[in-house]
Amino acid sequence: MEKPKSKIPHIVISLLVIVLAVISYWFYSYSVAQKEFENLLETQFQESENLRILKLEEENNLRSELDDIIEQFDNSRDEIDNLNIDLDEKQSEINNLKSEIRDLLNIKHDLKEAKKKIVTLQNISKKYFAQVDSLLGKTEKQRGVIDSLTLENKEITNKNEDLNQKNTDLNTRLDVGSILEIFEIEIDKLKYGSHGQERKVIKTKNIQVLRCCFKISANSIAKAENKSVYIQYISPKGKLLQSSSTPEKSIFLYEDTTIQATTYSEFNYQNNEIELCVDWERRDILETGKYKILFFIEGTLVGKSSFKLN
Repeated sequence: MEKPKSKIPHIVISLLVIVLAVISYWFYSYSVAQKEFENLLETQFQESENLRILKLEEENNLRSELDDIIEQFDNSRDEIDNLNIDLDEKQSEINNLKSEIRDLLNIKHDLKEAKKKIVTLQNISKKYFAQVDSLLGKTEKQRGVIDSLTLENKEITNKNEDLNQKNTDLNTRLDVGSILEIFEIEIDKLKYGSHGQERKVIKTKNIQVLRCCFKISANSIAKAENKSVYIQYISPKGKLLQSSSTPEKSIFLYEDTTIQATTYSEFNYQNNEIELCVDWERRDILETGKYKILFFIEGTLVGKSSFKLN
């Protein structure tokens, strides 16, 4: 008779199956949980990264806004400085605000407090921007007044220039009109006798003195005063005649050049026609030929003539 088979192996196998099933389920549950946990971490990380990016963008925007305010303020300060406005009293307050805002953005990362400070800085900036606009408006108005005055001054200057030109033209006409004229020129050839008496001669070798007589015209425009007439004798060879009887002051200005004369004479002019005679004693014996004689008064050539010696 056969012994009945033991049921223990079946029970063991069943337990093993159950244990394996439990273990498999646990690994499956752990894997799912691990996956969910990883997904949660990824989600949290992504949300954190997004928040970090948003915060960074907000910080950058605030920095950009701060830079814009500072640049605008600096530009306004330059304009105000050009208008001679003193902003030094507020400069320290503004610098402190800028430092505080940069500290809040770069170190403390306190965006809320940084926004408050930026609003304060904006209010200060707006105040000065308005002041700049007001001052520039006044300056523009003043420039308009200055431009108007400049135009008026230019018109006055033009009128003065016209008047000066007319005066110059008038003075030129007066100068031309006041020029004296010499006419009716006569030359006498003289010699002194043994007793000092003078007599006229004909031959060139006998001439000791040339006497020039002439008339000076009347002129109501010319200035009544003591004047001088300078006389030049020019030889046939073009040489200026001079001698020991030539006065030391026989020098005058003609066309900005100082030149010499053969002789000269002073006269008192009272706007009336007058007649003068001027003697000149030669040094060397004169040569025969045609001589020129020129007359100058007040630096102007006022008469000329010629004569011949035989």
